[in-house]
Amino acid sequence: MAIVYSYKVNGVRVIAEGGLADVVKEVEVTVTGTDGAAKFDLPTTIKLGAADPGSFTAFGDLTEEQIVTWLDAPPTSDVPTPLEGIKAHIAYVVAKEAEKLAMEAKPLPWVPAPEPAPVAPPTAE
Repeated sequence: MAIVYSYKVNGVRVIAEGGLADVVKEVEVTVTGTDGAAKFDLPTTIKLGAADPGSFTAFGDLTEEQIVTWLDAPPTSDVPTPLEGIKAHIAYVVAKEAEKLAMEAKPLPWVPAPEPAPVAPPTAE
């Protein structure tokens, strides 16, 4: 099964830049990778590059989806997207978790089984 990624933007940091107000420069995001029952959440902070005045969106008009698109946009050069390394790490951890979930935990043969807890007799009312 393939890993499904989801994103939760937890916060942003802004600055005035190039005559634009409230330009988002850092995004605090939690990236979650899920593959069946295996799941891993990784909170991280991602720095963004310079704003494009031609496609600038006022801070009050931003949506979570738009910010996630900035983080996961295809690279315009040989530079990977900010989320590629994060996704690779999450994929590694989710694969390890899936391996662990596929295994069965067994009690150690040299450790005695715990005694069942005594059941209290019913009280008469």
